[in-house]
Amino acid sequence: MLLNNIDICGIRGSNKMEKTNTLLSPGQRIRPNTNEKTAIELLFKIYGITVTDINELNAYDDRNYHIHCTKSHDNPYISEISEHGYVFKIINLLDSRNTQVIEAQTEMLIFLKGYFKCPIPVKNLTGAYYSSEKINNSEESYVIRLFIYQPGQLLSRVKYLSKELLFKVGHLTADLDTRLSKFYHPAYEHHRSMWMLISVPKLHSFVYAVPDETQRELASAVIRTFENDVLKFVPILEQGMIHGDLNEQNILINDDGTDIIAIIDFGDSQKTCLIFELAIAICYMLLQSKDIAECKHVIEGYQSIRKLTYLEKKILKVSVCARICQSLVMGAYSYLNDPKNKYLLTTQKTGWTLLEKLWPMTEEEIFNVWDLQYSN
Repeated sequence: MLLNNIDICGIRGSNKMEKTNTLLSPGQRIRPNTNEKTAIELLFKIYGITVTDINELNAYDDRNYHIHCTKSHDNPYISEISEHGYVFKIINLLDSRNTQVIEAQTEMLIFLKGYFKCPIPVKNLTGAYYSSEKINNSEESYVIRLFIYQPGQLLSRVKYLSKELLFKVGHLTADLDTRLSKFYHPAYEHHRSMWMLISVPKLHSFVYAVPDETQRELASAVIRTFENDVLKFVPILEQGMIHGDLNEQNILINDDGTDIIAIIDFGDSQKTCLIFELAIAICYMLLQSKDIAECKHVIEGYQSIRKLTYLEKKILKVSVCARICQSLVMGAYSYLNDPKNKYLLTTQKTGWTLLEKLWPMTEEEIFNVWDLQYSN
């Protein structure tokens, strides 16, 4: 899962079908072992550009760098150097094996052009949008990519989320998925990853990383309930393409914090239940606002475009809790394996407190606080 100013894309490659079920296994190390020096060398070698300054960005499993470069370059596919710089991305080991999914995400970005402002991929010296490279004598290759940096303020930097801005987040969520209803790529049909809500049962293998026993028990309860009360309805819930990670780090707003100007990071895009997109958005707006009741504005914005069914309303709270749990458990696990990456603890600060408040709420309480109607 990527939580910074970045997106992912690729180009058409081999027609050979790849294994797209890239679920993380306990103890598996997938983050690239690289540094700024290596990144600078790759950028010159693969993209023909000379870096003038470089800063590493936050990320879970990838390595991401915001770079600026000289105006002179050797890349025939770059007409003019971006004044805002670029984002250079070295993809984690699991996602690097899935080039067909990378290509599908590229086509999704191309499809969305004209509807939403999304990141723009840059071709390398060979005219490709990505390449696979062995880094620092690694046994396997890692996919590397370059994107024009998208200027804007991260939603995470807004101290107070107004009801108007929360409404716009909900509206964006439904608007994006409605547009994507006309998009299709076969690579998404069987693609699976740990950050999909349908993968929540896999969290049982990672709960051990949560140090507090009471919190481990709570996480296990959420996972079991999601398995029993939500997953059984997947076959009858409306399906479609979703962004998959509409969080406070992937939505860019204008300088005065009143309007959404861009969507970034389509690395978790997937075909799944549409209600999961809303649940994910609510999860992160809840973590940002720290107010359960305020999330009703996200729902209101969403329903201004797409009305929820009664079943979707009934499973919404558990789905939101499942996403919070997913973020907490995987954050704890990743930190256990990468203690230098303090970014992995972002959700831990408030996540457990909010989960402990939201989880015990009854259906009636949720329907009241989120202004949900019992009819469709």
